[in-house]
Amino acid sequence: VDPFVIRAKHYGSAYAMTDYRSNVHYLYLSTFANLTSRVSARGTISLTRSTATLDEVVMPDVSAILAVDLSHQDFTFPEMHLYSDLDYQMLRLSLGVSWRLSPLVTVTVDGDYADLTDHAGYVYGNETGSLFVIRSGFRFEF
Repeated sequence: VDPFVIRAKHYGSAYAMTDYRSNVHYLYLSTFANLTSRVSARGTISLTRSTATLDEVVMPDVSAILAVDLSHQDFTFPEMHLYSDLDYQMLRLSLGVSWRLSPLVTVTVDGDYADLTDHAGYVYGNETGSLFVIRSGFRFEF
């Protein structure tokens, strides 16, 4: 027996075509205002609505075209299309204020809020949740 001779048999390949559909709707509103010569404010509201789905994968019946019994093989993917289902909505709000202390130094304060609603948590579980962040800092211009 020659160990370098491959004696495996290849019976061919089978594949199936399927469609993946994704719909995203995004609404965005942003504003900026100079309240005084030294103070400005900004705000943003955004709403994202997204859905996506994969059609069910239906593999062809290979037993009808092969003379070999492949009953030990499983060519079905009964729930694979569910792994890619997405259905979520995200609302984001942000507000910020800047105070110019001098021509070179500005103090900033910002707040961000994000709310995610996951209607089809599957692979990673339900990702629904909210986040609120407040940050402040100094901006130096030179």
